[in-house]
Amino acid sequence: CAALAATASLPASAGVAELLLKKGMITPDEYAALKQEAAAEERLQFRRDFVVYDESRQRLATAVTQWVVMGRASRRVERFPGYVAALQPEAPPLAQENGDIRIPALRDGRSGPLFPVRLADIDQNQHVNNVRYMDFSLEAAYQAGETNEPVRIDLIFRAEGLRGDVIGCLSAEEKGEPHSLIHSLFRQGDGQELVRVRTVHA
Repeated sequence: CAALAATASLPASAGVAELLLKKGMITPDEYAALKQEAAAEERLQFRRDFVVYDESRQRLATAVTQWVVMGRASRRVERFPGYVAALQPEAPPLAQENGDIRIPALRDGRSGPLFPVRLADIDQNQHVNNVRYMDFSLEAAYQAGETNEPVRIDLIFRAEGLRGDVIGCLSAEEKGEPHSLIHSLFRQGDGQELVRVRTVHA
């Protein structure tokens, strides 16, 4: 799954911006061949879908991701450069029709483990690698008493985690959804929420 949640940089010719993963929805089953579906531009977001197939071309898992361009100096979301927008197909096939990810804010919950950010957690853009947040969330789910296997993970990235941060976690059951947990991963120093996560287990 690392490729599904990696942070990527724009070509060097772009110079002043980074392409950052904003949201992701992953439904795993087992490892097999990975195919990237055509992407679509949605306002200031760029959608890219992935599908995992087995040898007989049966679909095993899907991932829906939404990306944004952030200015390196301003740290603000910007519009996609024209040369990127020009590459988008008019009606791309989508891995899932409903790719919109909504996770309710967590006002109160059970305090989970603390995760000091190590050098090994950092990606090429000097942020916490997105995959690490999945690890943190699954560890928090286990400590909250969930012992079933994860079958879906939704993530909404809200701010950047950096080396030296200590990341805390609150977890709570999602109302009306058995075996669905909401997690708020936040920076201990200032309370800034970094990632909002839903883990679904079965």
